[in-house]
Amino acid sequence: MKPISRFILLLLFLLFSCSRTAYVPPPLPEKLSSPEGVWWEDFHDPALNSLVGKALADNQGLKQAYARLKQAWAVADQARASRWPSVTTDAGAGRSRINVETQTGSKALYNTQYSAGAGVSYEVDLWGRIASLTRAAELDAGASQEDLETIGMSLAAEVSETWFSVVEQNAMLRLAQEQLDVSQTYLKLIQVRFGQGQSSALDVYQQRQQAAGIRAQLPLIESKRRVSLHKLAVLLGQSPQEEPELAGKTDLNRVVLPELHDLPSAGIPADILKSRPDIQAARFRVKAADHRVSAAISDRFPSLRLTASGGFRATELARLFENLIWDILGNLSGTLWDGGRKSAEIRRTRAVLEERTAAYVQAVLTACQETEDALVREEHQRTYIDKLEAQISFARVSLEESRAHYLNGLDDYLRVLTALKSVQELEKALISAKKQLLSYRVQLYRALGGKRITEKRLSGVPSS
Repeated sequence: MKPISRFILLLLFLLFSCSRTAYVPPPLPEKLSSPEGVWWEDFHDPALNSLVGKALADNQGLKQAYARLKQAWAVADQARASRWPSVTTDAGAGRSRINVETQTGSKALYNTQYSAGAGVSYEVDLWGRIASLTRAAELDAGASQEDLETIGMSLAAEVSETWFSVVEQNAMLRLAQEQLDVSQTYLKLIQVRFGQGQSSALDVYQQRQQAAGIRAQLPLIESKRRVSLHKLAVLLGQSPQEEPELAGKTDLNRVVLPELHDLPSAGIPADILKSRPDIQAARFRVKAADHRVSAAISDRFPSLRLTASGGFRATELARLFENLIWDILGNLSGTLWDGGRKSAEIRRTRAVLEERTAAYVQAVLTACQETEDALVREEHQRTYIDKLEAQISFARVSLEESRAHYLNGLDDYLRVLTALKSVQELEKALISAKKQLLSYRVQLYRALGGKRITEKRLSGVPSS
């Protein structure tokens, strides 16, 4: 076979190779979805379900994480492109003039050139450097996917806790109004007894002070409620002034704290390692750092680059394709001395690997600690609520007894007032304790990793 024919076949082969795509990443999800069976559905709160779904669709922080994920996959595509030949083409036309001295004087000569050609360049990955860098970039993209999951899980937890804070403050407002009504009833009773000479003016002033104290708490509770609603609106991607839309015909002022069901199974530590996206992200980054160490080591060895170019050149456009020119070149190059730059790069990548390995171990330890902490807190919080409810029962009995003693003239009103304040403070503490129990359950779900926010995983990275 003639050299020209061989060149044309080689050029066509390389062009055909470049037209193939080594890897086509699957389409990225436009937004995170809420598959069935996610952890927040265990609270059986339709309003919470709708709020979390809206936050996963419209939260700006989550959109930033999604944009970072797209950037990571673009970087992986760039690294993957290095494994394939690059092809360049060019075409040109030029005309030049030169003055030549002759016996009769100066004469202008004109030269016209037309050209068209193509070039192919390809680095043979002898030592696996390009493959290692490509794999590292893909693993970085996998880590970004897990980062997106982590942010989505944290967002769902933050929305849940903020919503429970709103419900808590609503319950506090209702309780304060009920307590104010009770205090007003007691005040009327004392005023009647004062008119009959059976109570002192001091009793009246003390009860008025107690009722005024409850009224003073109302604006503070409303302030906390509005602040929580502002935070919730921003988490949903809305303006703070916008009222969040709740599922169905849910009345924001009538919602109550949900009742908790049995504890979820914590599983064994290996299950936590698989379900927590932050641990998986740390794991991917360790593998990526390991591949970069391999690439740094491979970079010390010679590299082989193959280039081929060919084209046509003529002085007349009609005869352009009659004159073929071509060349093929193989270039083997290596570094004899670089002042220790490549050795330093190897040391740097190994240090990065050590850092990310330590970060992975720390993430595992932190996950186990968070799980144990959440389990202990919920267990003791349940015990605290049981004992608090018992204390409220005794306090109410004490209030009734002190009230009876007062009405029968056996005691002064101070004992009634003390018992009334004790009951009302315990009732407020019970609402806060139940809300705190819900927060501990959210923290437990978060520590366990829960089910993935999106079940659609990107390929190109190892499965968890």
